[in-house]
Amino acid sequence: MPTDLTSPAGALAGMPDAQSLLLDVESSAGRPLRAHVVGVAGSGKSAVLTALSDALHRIGIPVVHDIPLDPEPGCAVLVDDAQDRDDATLAHLATLAVRADITVVVAGEPRDHRDAIADLSAALRSRGRVVPLRPISAAGVVERSGRHLLAGPAAAIARATGGNRAAIDAALHAVEIQGQGTDGRTLDTVAATAISAWQHRQLRRLDRNALAVLTIAAAGSSPDPDTVAQTATVSRTEAVAAVDRARGSGFLGDSDFFLPGAEASLVAVVGAHQIGSTRAELVRVLIANRALDADRAIAAADEGMVDPALAETLCEFARAAAGHRAVTLWSAARVAGADPATTDVALAQAALESDDLDVASRIADAALASESTDTIRTGVRVASAVASRRGTYSRAAQLFRWLGPDRAGADAAIGVVALIASGDREGAAAFAEASHSAPPTADNASSGLLADGLVASLGSDPAPALGPVLRSMSLRRVSVVEPESAAALAILLNLHGGDLGGAQAVLNRVHETNDGYVVRLDLLRAWTAMMAGDLAEATAVATAATARSHRDLLLRHALAVGIARRRGDSGALNNAWRDAQAVVAEAEVDLFALLPLGELWLAAIRCGDVARVAHLAADAGRLLTDLGDPSVWSAAWHWYGVQAAILSDDPVTLVPHARALGEASESSSYAAVLAQAGRVWLKVLQGEDAQTPVVAADIDVAARSLQRVGHAFDGARLAAEGALRIGDTRSATALLQTARTIGPTATTAPVGAGDVGTQSALSDREAEVAEQLVLGLTYREIGATLYISAKTVEHHVARIRRRLGVGSRSELMSALRAAGYGAGAS
Repeated sequence: MPTDLTSPAGALAGMPDAQSLLLDVESSAGRPLRAHVVGVAGSGKSAVLTALSDALHRIGIPVVHDIPLDPEPGCAVLVDDAQDRDDATLAHLATLAVRADITVVVAGEPRDHRDAIADLSAALRSRGRVVPLRPISAAGVVERSGRHLLAGPAAAIARATGGNRAAIDAALHAVEIQGQGTDGRTLDTVAATAISAWQHRQLRRLDRNALAVLTIAAAGSSPDPDTVAQTATVSRTEAVAAVDRARGSGFLGDSDFFLPGAEASLVAVVGAHQIGSTRAELVRVLIANRALDADRAIAAADEGMVDPALAETLCEFARAAAGHRAVTLWSAARVAGADPATTDVALAQAALESDDLDVASRIADAALASESTDTIRTGVRVASAVASRRGTYSRAAQLFRWLGPDRAGADAAIGVVALIASGDREGAAAFAEASHSAPPTADNASSGLLADGLVASLGSDPAPALGPVLRSMSLRRVSVVEPESAAALAILLNLHGGDLGGAQAVLNRVHETNDGYVVRLDLLRAWTAMMAGDLAEATAVATAATARSHRDLLLRHALAVGIARRRGDSGALNNAWRDAQAVVAEAEVDLFALLPLGELWLAAIRCGDVARVAHLAADAGRLLTDLGDPSVWSAAWHWYGVQAAILSDDPVTLVPHARALGEASESSSYAAVLAQAGRVWLKVLQGEDAQTPVVAADIDVAARSLQRVGHAFDGARLAAEGALRIGDTRSATALLQTARTIGPTATTAPVGAGDVGTQSALSDREAEVAEQLVLGLTYREIGATLYISAKTVEHHVARIRRRLGVGSRSELMSALRAAGYGAGAS
């Protein structure tokens, strides 16, 4: 199969530099030439000299293969393996190289640190040239195979051999035999086996120090002489010579990278134990010289090296890293022997920050099985943080109940967060009492303030709740080994109290301090924008956030349905609700998830799928009851209840939520706004049946008040619904203008039960049809006005119905009037 590699042309196939030198000799007409042929072991130096010798004989030039003291003029001196000659011999060759009456060609391996070879090469180059025998390419392998080998297998052979001529020929010879049908192995396997055998033979010829150099290179480190000397415990002179021999062996490529794929042969020759010892010593040397990089440190730990210096180095790298990189480094430090008391909390923090909850769970489980109370506390803290992200605060509360306030120590304050979130007010009080005995460190003080703020949020006066939480933010160093951050809770308290400005201020402050809860806070930023009516900003921020944990996914899906609902896009709302169903099915209620659950509740009603969330709505009511129905948390939920009753067209279910808002209004200005809006909305729904008729001014005040507390969308809906119930045309027009003014930005036309927005849901032609339709024109009259057929008008109306998600004509007309169509004529 291969070409005749014994012929002069075949021997140098795929070796363009060698072929060029041979051509120079053949065309020299006897003129003396000088050349230094340089190549690693197996690169074909001897084959080049043999081909040159044959060519010189053919043109009648006598060839001398030894090194004469005074060669005859006109002869050719060909010398192989120059690296094995002593300095005196090399110096003599250098004097011959400058003679103008003889041809001198010297071949040898590279020796970067040997002056005598450098001088010889300079002498040959001054009157001739240096001929490097570079690695043979895949095309060269095809050429050496007699062009029988395909490009794919040739490339694989070139890659596996590093382009080494002798290794390539060994593979081609084995493939040729296989092609004759010796057994059933694939050609790839045959070639790989032959290459491995050749590498094994070559490595066995190397001395201990050269093998140490290759071992260092195979570990991914630069085999400089100083590193080699310290690692192999040899003199620097010996190390320099060993580096040269390793570079000439054919196993080191550019930048001293070890030949990929030859590791198995190196281990077989050197021995796994010696390889491990050399690499471990290399790591110690690199650490001592502060030259160990993070990847090599990780590899050393993965290889089973346990060493205090390595462990500390990995900890240093981990402290400077973040995300998944920090998880990898802390894990490696743990494997390398670092104290779990040092690594576990940091590893859990990094795992939680990168949403690698499985790693954090493994740490927690191991710690929970410990006999040490301190370690158990760490396990509870980590496990509760994992549980909160998985949306199971019941699990977090269970962990702290099992730990008990007596064993909780400094983590008692964190227990308060978990227990309040799950609705256990009595248990939280016990942990709050225990938290006061914690040492007054900054972190403990921060946790204590957070617990105090949450306990205060359950009282009749919500005003004292926010201050401690904000002060907790000031004391807290960036940490995520807790169920919820102070920043997130401060934002939630503001959102539950209708203070969008306060929520935004916290978000701005967190941005400056680079808090660790990046995704969580980004989603809360999107929620704040949505409540403020900036749907474009809410969409952009929510889309950019990569949610992985259940808690974040629930919030992201709630944002999706909330934005779609406010845009009046029934198609997007249905799609968003469908996408959310798997997350909703897994959800359980906790105090900090009331806002997304409320938004998903309304979406389910709008999509006719309320059965999927009815149990969650009931659980939310029970949780708030267990906590004493605290106004700071319950007002927003009861407002969702009011909206649910309106969307369900069920005024009876509105009453208890309205009553709860009324009771909360005594201590909460936010609840007072919602209560008043609820009363006005109920009158709007009751219409003529209301005990006292609703007036436009009350509707306008309630709508604008809703806008001020972060419910612009609901305020616009109220104004639009009121416009349909007010008999006075001027007042109805004014209310429609209010709806358009306070409605969310970047929204589309309303859909269904009173959703309000701009008219951008419809195309220009559809908007024209809608305008005429509200004026009471028939399809024929609309067609005549717009110069289209009545049938085309009918198609436009059908599309408008689908876009707005309405069924009956009365619903269609209500939605169009609420959106402002026909207002000019009114």
